[in-house]
Amino acid sequence: MSSILKFIRDNHILAIIEQAVVKKKSRLNLNAFEITEIPCLLFTCYEVEHLYLHRNKITTIPVDLMQLFNLTTLTLDYNNITSLPSEIGNLKNLVNLNLSYNPLQVLIPEIGELENLEAFWCNRIGLQEIPKEIGKLSKLDTFGARGNKLKTIPVEMTKLSKLRWLTLERNEIESLPNTLGDLEALIHCNLRNNCLKEFPMSILQCSDLMFLQLNHNEISSVPEDFDINRLQILEMIDLRDNPICELDHPKHMLIRYVDGTPQSGSLSSLASAASGRHAAAAALAVNATALRLPAVPGPRQLEHAALMADIDVDASSVDSSEDWENSVNSSELDVQYQSDEERADNEIAQFFQAVGMVLPELSRYASSAS
Repeated sequence: MSSILKFIRDNHILAIIEQAVVKKKSRLNLNAFEITEIPCLLFTCYEVEHLYLHRNKITTIPVDLMQLFNLTTLTLDYNNITSLPSEIGNLKNLVNLNLSYNPLQVLIPEIGELENLEAFWCNRIGLQEIPKEIGKLSKLDTFGARGNKLKTIPVEMTKLSKLRWLTLERNEIESLPNTLGDLEALIHCNLRNNCLKEFPMSILQCSDLMFLQLNHNEISSVPEDFDINRLQILEMIDLRDNPICELDHPKHMLIRYVDGTPQSGSLSSLASAASGRHAAAAALAVNATALRLPAVPGPRQLEHAALMADIDVDASSVDSSEDWENSVNSSELDVQYQSDEERADNEIAQFFQAVGMVLPELSRYASSAS
């Protein structure tokens, strides 16, 4: 990068932060600025609640960043971060945290101190073990740890009674706790592309379960007492690309052994047929899958099934290889709540980024002219 371009970029970053300090902004977007070190000025943005730092080149998270106690959203995905400060547990108000695509390899126990965390993404960080302290995240609604090296999950994780969206796709999971049924709020569970040899029967105790993806594992049979009829809002169990598909196996209209959607009626009719809380849960499950949202509305919305009647249900998203558990780009979190002023600031940022792209070419002409 030319010195001129670096000068413009660095000063533009500082200008954005200074503006956030002066105007006491609640949202600060510093995505894709090739930041290698977080500017010290950022540590004075005490009013910031939503901080976006994804797609940079950050290697270290300074302890001072953990003084921004008002943070509710922090995105650090797609950087070069190798470790987290233990002080991360100080961010007691944090609701959304994305650490995906960093060479972390380890999640420190202090993650369990984020008592208000609802959505947590740690995809492709080289993780070999989920710390048992995750069981302390009593408000956790969404957890994604796809593309890691996990072989199992801790029993403590099954204490997450509010967990509704779980993806552990593309790991090396060989076994699961027999207490999965304790995840009483679970709606969508993605365990495809692992090494499971047995069908996780305990998960059938989750009464709100809609989607269970077990394709591309090593499951060769299901227990004789296999019964999914008690799951009133179940939409699909996907067992494709398992050894059981090549053998005799029990048939069921909601189980998928080959390509093709189970013949259980449309998801929209399912949502309308269900009643009360289940109707809302069904609609929310489908809608969140379709929109790839990292988190969904809370319990109060679930109590009002009538509010879900206008949701546009899209069944085609169920088969998508990039559904909800892949998460939206971090910078898109909560963008629908941006003010006109904040949108204008983003447009200015995009302008400077565009200028930065053409500067190297312009500097060539400047050099030749001199």
